[in-house]
Amino acid sequence: MASTPQSLRFLVGPATTGPGGGSFDALNRILADLCTRGNPKEGATLALRKHLEEEARDLSGEAFPRFMDLLYERISSLLETNEVAENLGALRAIDELIDVALGENASKVSKFAVYMRSVFEVKRDPDVLTLASRVLGHLARAGGAMTADEVKFQVKMALGWLCNDKAEFRLFAAVLILKEIAENAPTVFNVHVTEFVDAIWVALRHPTLAIREKAVEALRACLRVIEKRETRWRVQWYYRMFEATQDGLGKNASVHSIHGSLLAVGELLRLL
Repeated sequence: MASTPQSLRFLVGPATTGPGGGSFDALNRILADLCTRGNPKEGATLALRKHLEEEARDLSGEAFPRFMDLLYERISSLLETNEVAENLGALRAIDELIDVALGENASKVSKFAVYMRSVFEVKRDPDVLTLASRVLGHLARAGGAMTADEVKFQVKMALGWLCNDKAEFRLFAAVLILKEIAENAPTVFNVHVTEFVDAIWVALRHPTLAIREKAVEALRACLRVIEKRETRWRVQWYYRMFEATQDGLGKNASVHSIHGSLLAVGELLRLL
């Protein structure tokens, strides 16, 4: 792990110090267990939750908010490094913290939303982007009205990348984001169905197989949203998608274009 920044090495006041060498020292050990490219140490995420709940009970006055500020700064520092294991550890910590009731939920959600934006805009590792998308889905599902604006922003950002960005890591992130939001915030996603149906073909026909595979997962999630609409709207979108599949099956179509169209046809056939 990266060395702890100077601002995180000390906690003020005896209230933050325990017999094990300091509550933040214990927290750093827990975070270290989360920072791995493989599966984290068994019970590490649960240990994080228990530790924070204990600190919430034991610290009084301004001590606990300060403790949380230090934790958020530590998570932010792990996200900013170029070490994939540390990025993953930070995301695992965020995922666990989403459901922990600590009395400052609005502030917590706001911080996490900022973190997620930074991850999607900067990171390129597929493991980091995949985990980040799942955390975003969890945040969208758990945050309710507090995350509505952030979810809308993420949808628009992802659709913009599909339409205008050629970088593979952007397209990969875009389809991951759209899948998770379609599954976890369908009401928000519903507004953007037409844009999605028009834009998804860039990813479905991309030369990179991983992008095509994630794109069809996003399409599947979108179709689940469409299934809940009135029949006339469903038929309109299904027909629109079927027509688009034909564009990728022409005589001179590339292999990846044909594959993408066949993947889409397969998803449409699931509806029969």
